Amino acid sequence: MRRNYFLFVLLLLLCCNAEAKRKHYKSLSILQPSHQSLLLQNETINKMGLERIGDERRLSYLVETERLVALPITDAVKIAPSLPSNRRYALPLVTSFLGKLASEYYAEFHQPLMVDSAVRPMTVQKKLRRRNASAAPVQGETASSHMAGCTIDLSRRMTKRQTRWIEWRLAYYVLQQSVLVEEERHCFHIMVTKEIE
Repeated sequence: MRRNYFLFVLLLLLCCNAEAKRKHYKSLSILQPSHQSLLLQNETINKMGLERIGDERRLSYLVETERLVALPITDAVKIAPSLPSNRRYALPLVTSFLGKLASEYYAEFHQPLMVDSAVRPMTVQKKLRRRNASAAPVQGETASSHMAGCTIDLSRRMTKRQTRWIEWRLAYYVLQQSVLVEEERHCFHIMVTKEIE
């Protein structure tokens, strides 16, 4: 309990100070995308010993062997219709995190969280890079964490109050070192690094 209180106070100090410096609210500074965040995501993938999935065949194998599991579909979690069925998977620790976060969100707002993206093999990331120059590269120290099955994107189609709630909740988990988050224009890019407490 004492640790949670300390984390909350630290969160307030970090975020409120940064927020007070801005005229217009954008996002909590702890969630803003950065080159450093991409480096940290890839460093963490390496430390976790995660595989970067090469192609659809390897993805299918990881699903068959249950190293990747289906995203939960409940009243609290919806999957974007545009997300192909074979890419609606992630590591078990990711689906566990999603289930908890979505349950908390649903209890507060009686609406589901929408997952826009999950696992993405290298072959898909290459195609995405051709269409979207700002997409993360396939290789290197800033490569997309989606290729390791440890990342989901949550839609930002929500009210300001809902956005603020989810930002504060995600910042709390960042301070617990359970997730790495980038609040992008259309989504919350969430890489889960360990089981949440």
